[in-house]
Amino acid sequence: MGWDDVSFHGSDQILTPNIDLLAYTGVAFERYYSHCICTPSRSALLTGKFAHVTGMQGYPLTNGEDRALPVTEKILPQYLKENGYATHLVGKWHVGQSRVEYLPTSRGFDSHFGHRGGYIDYYEYDLVETWNIGDVSGYDLFRNLSAAWDVKGYITDVYNEEAKSIIRSHDVSKPLFLMVAHNAPHAGNDQAPLQAPSEVVRTMRHIELPQRRYYAAMVKKLDDSVGDILGALLEKGILENTIIAFVSDNGGMTVSNYASNWPLRGLKMSPFEGGIRVNGLIWSKNLTQGRHLWKGYMHVTDWLPTLLSAVSIEPPKNIDGIDLWESIISNGESKRDLIVEIDDYTGFAYIISGDFKLITGEVMKNISDFQGHKYKGILGNGLPSYKDSIEKSAMYSVLSSLDIPFKYTDTNLRKDIRLSCNFHTAKTLCYPGNGTVCLYNIRDDPCEITDVSSSNPDIVEKLNARLQIEFKRTIPRTVPHESNINALPCSHNYTWDVWRISKKDD
Repeated sequence: MGWDDVSFHGSDQILTPNIDLLAYTGVAFERYYSHCICTPSRSALLTGKFAHVTGMQGYPLTNGEDRALPVTEKILPQYLKENGYATHLVGKWHVGQSRVEYLPTSRGFDSHFGHRGGYIDYYEYDLVETWNIGDVSGYDLFRNLSAAWDVKGYITDVYNEEAKSIIRSHDVSKPLFLMVAHNAPHAGNDQAPLQAPSEVVRTMRHIELPQRRYYAAMVKKLDDSVGDILGALLEKGILENTIIAFVSDNGGMTVSNYASNWPLRGLKMSPFEGGIRVNGLIWSKNLTQGRHLWKGYMHVTDWLPTLLSAVSIEPPKNIDGIDLWESIISNGESKRDLIVEIDDYTGFAYIISGDFKLITGEVMKNISDFQGHKYKGILGNGLPSYKDSIEKSAMYSVLSSLDIPFKYTDTNLRKDIRLSCNFHTAKTLCYPGNGTVCLYNIRDDPCEITDVSSSNPDIVEKLNARLQIEFKRTIPRTVPHESNINALPCSHNYTWDVWRISKKDD
């Protein structure tokens, strides 16, 4: 999901009223960062550690690969389960599936309903991988340890109903941790990457490009789910004592799913801001009186200690994440000053400290430029009313039920968070490689137009020295060999099921 794919960031093309109202009545993050691709970012969220220190950096897991987030790492649901929480995962896992001990129900979740790999078809729930023997397809929708063959429907709706069912049946004598990791708006298989109900696509006819219309409809269904889940929490009577976090795991992949990171440079899988500076917010009824745009740095690793602190659980010490709870709720300065990603598989690294960002190594140029502007076209005068979308949303009704005042004029956050870049100054963009590095002042130049490395050699040296420390902490990324023949879905009733019994058979 791209920076420009939520309307609280200023987009008039795709309206996300439920997500927006969470931002307007909670705390929106101006500078929230994640890793640039899914497996690393999910590993970081669960452990509170940079992906390169757990060996989970770089290209994401494939379904035929015997690799996982190390079982020696204690993860977020385990901390919460130890403190009496019911813990449930709905949707994507993508940090290991070849062995039972890698699965969510072996890692602290009481239940898992969803896909174990990176994405699935929105209606058929299969995933296609290309092996040296050709395309390989398997079913990847599971309820705990068994394939969920009985399920029908559009997967965003399916996950939405599952999340609401968990909420409705929850025993309120226990606290609840519910992680809803939607497939949307990830692309599906190459044969049909963009999928949404036709009646929703037709409501997007104000969008010029048909591919972008399909993508917008996928985001619309995601936003509808956010509103439905908030409504279910309200009906259960637990919303007033619930913390909601909404984040993207990386920037949009414009070339495959028509997401837009505009005006940020770069796409998913790139170290530029479009790949790593993403949508993020936190909401709780207790935050609504102090609603604000928080301008401090936050990284995906910070969720584990921040959420644990918010519910009075002592965060672990041996992690990269920083407890930002008090800074966020008080609108104070961020304790986060260092953000790092090392991708020793692709071959790049970046480090952010203060106002500056250094990128080194090799990047893929075709995903390291500006692309989202190509998909912003509007047909005629057909823009839908943002005011109407807000006032007709499920979240608007929820706020009314909670007696939380909200006026349409409170949407000024859209102006405050909107990014503006001087593209007229662009000459030749810097791409690192062959010993060249790129340095940007991302406070003044968030779109990474002007390389300032030659005029700031001292900053380059300082950041590079700090980056070398992180290189020494890196657990080398296992280079995936050809997918293991034992993982073939045809050997497991045509599912992407567990295919190694235990580590004893290594």
